Amino acid sequence: MNNMVYLYYIAQILSLLLCFYVFEMTKSVVSTLQGDPTPKQHKMLTLNIFRYFEPIGFLLGFFFGYGWGQPAPVASRYYKDRKSGAFITYTAPIIVSVILAVVFDIIGKLVLKGFGQAFYGTAESVGFGTMGIIFLYSLIRQISETFLRLAVFNLIPIPPMCGSEILKCFLSPNAAFKYGQNTAILQMVFLMLWFFGMITPNLDMAVNALGNVLFALF
Repeated sequence: MNNMVYLYYIAQILSLLLCFYVFEMTKSVVSTLQGDPTPKQHKMLTLNIFRYFEPIGFLLGFFFGYGWGQPAPVASRYYKDRKSGAFITYTAPIIVSVILAVVFDIIGKLVLKGFGQAFYGTAESVGFGTMGIIFLYSLIRQISETFLRLAVFNLIPIPPMCGSEILKCFLSPNAAFKYGQNTAILQMVFLMLWFFGMITPNLDMAVNALGNVLFALF
């Protein structure tokens, strides 16, 4: 395994840690701004990215491309309007992820344009500085892709994805209660389908379609 492969995996690990942190931190901040003291009480308003590290979600992200961080502890009972407040809290990280995916894609294009010559040659022929540029570009590209994957993945209405809480905002109290009673079953079915390869291709298709649209505009 050559050095570039090692650099790729390092970039993948860093991108997952950063993106999971930003995603959940956004949720914590937005909830706090709406009067929720829960994130602060749990010491989640921090620059320590490992506060949002969740091993299972991280490993799934590393091996399957889709995962999650430690879910931010939030409580909708503190919002002025529980449903609208929850909708804002759980859609905000998805919107932020899409925006940052575009931003990092633009940065990646600028790096490629400015240092394109560094990407020609074999792994044995490049110098330390060139490898640094390649690593930087790989990291930027993976951050962009991970943010986009997070945004799409979290639209799924199954815990711990944000889509489950967003869905509840449109359900009656009785329907939301019944939905909550069946989430464990839904999770088992989802994980089973995922591990049998029936989820990832569809997610990849959605990510590629969204990426093609967004990245073509900027």
